[in-house]
Amino acid sequence: MESKLLPLNDTNWLVSVLGEKALLLKPKLDEIPLSVIHESVRIIEAASIPVVVDIIPAYDSIAIVYSRLLGNLDEEIEIISKAVEEKTVETYSSQTCEIPVCYELGLDWREVEEKTGFEKEEVIQKHLSVSYKVAMMGFIPGFLYLSGLKEEIACPRKAEPRTSIPAGSVGIGGNQTGVYSLESPGGWQIIGRTPLSFFDVRKDPPIKVRAGDTIVFKRIPEVQFTNFKKEEV
Repeated sequence: MESKLLPLNDTNWLVSVLGEKALLLKPKLDEIPLSVIHESVRIIEAASIPVVVDIIPAYDSIAIVYSRLLGNLDEEIEIISKAVEEKTVETYSSQTCEIPVCYELGLDWREVEEKTGFEKEEVIQKHLSVSYKVAMMGFIPGFLYLSGLKEEIACPRKAEPRTSIPAGSVGIGGNQTGVYSLESPGGWQIIGRTPLSFFDVRKDPPIKVRAGDTIVFKRIPEVQFTNFKKEEV
């Protein structure tokens, strides 16, 4: 795959085509801090590049999505270079978001207990005991990939993914935990569900949290989950 160099945020990025309407930026170095990914995304956002409709951070790359077909790669890189030329890292204070979770609505407790060797209550306490960083979003709009899960409760994904998982489901996938923003297929081990919504196309912005934000979970009983959902209607 052809790639070209783009200097951005004191880092050299290899830019390549990702389909007809998207570019993929990967740092030339094998590993860079996740904070550099997040800072670089904010610089591109601040540049307000015409016809860019989405900028998606991942663990080791950034995708830029356009509303038009891509032109010559050199020309596309030149457009980005000029747009970000005098942009600096946006001053951004990470916000902390508390997410209520009803663990009684978990779907995979038997499998999680078998895989981790811990009983349900032990897994819950370990899941609640730390704060998490929003590492990236994707898969579906607003899906939260959270880093910081205790390694001892890491759990492999299901051998056979479900065809439908309720919106708000909280799961463990490998050494990550995450929140399904929408009803969708999925293979993570589901340990609970939050009544909060993390994607609403009617709002601006449609996603409340940003990459780099901090997440803490708070346990709630099922009756509180139900009441919260009723208030939303």
